[in-house]
Amino acid sequence: MKVLSLLNVFLLFVCHFSFANNIIVNGTRFIYAENDKEITVQLNNTANRPAVAQVWLDEGDPKALPETIKTPFQITPPISKISASGGQTIRIKLVDRTLLSTDKETLYWLNLLDIPPITKSEKNAEQNMLQLAIRSRFKFMYRPKNLGSRELAPEQLQIFAGKQNIQVKNPTPFFITITAINDEKTTLNTEAFMLAPGESQTIKINGVVNPGDNIIINNINDYGAEVPAKIKVK
Repeated sequence: MKVLSLLNVFLLFVCHFSFANNIIVNGTRFIYAENDKEITVQLNNTANRPAVAQVWLDEGDPKALPETIKTPFQITPPISKISASGGQTIRIKLVDRTLLSTDKETLYWLNLLDIPPITKSEKNAEQNMLQLAIRSRFKFMYRPKNLGSRELAPEQLQIFAGKQNIQVKNPTPFFITITAINDEKTTLNTEAFMLAPGESQTIKINGVVNPGDNIIINNINDYGAEVPAKIKVK
């Protein structure tokens, strides 16, 4: 099968619309541990018609074409036709460890392009057609062994008080996504952001915090759930 363009929208004239948003993925993020031989991603087609799915990894550039991207992972199959109400298991295998850090996580993005097929009736129809494909991206992290506890990592974040802002530093080897920041009485920030290992960011807040204050950060764990962590401001 010919590799499809990474474009989210491709045109077959104008008028009739067909949308692809029926493929469900069994996760919101995927962790590839160093000891894993491979991991699987399950795709399920909830529609009453077949669908075509293209899956690939990128290093963070959403505009990069799949055929130009080189990662140390092999995806099988990269393109598949999924029958109506059917499923497809995607296997992802590490084939080259030399490109990966051994002392911190490496972040990739897993892409899914959900493409609606053209039925015979649509092919035979005299009307023109606009066909829309839906693209989704999921975090895909390679995690070396011996990094310590990911569950406890958010509690190790360092927060420094500023004027109408705080500085948040991530001294851990893990990527940490924060969805909200609160003190014991009010919501300080609800704009989600991600901290890479060793990264610091200055975040505007709705209020003032002082050294010694306790604040609560909501962060996303390995299972996609939002969990709180209490941190004392420095």
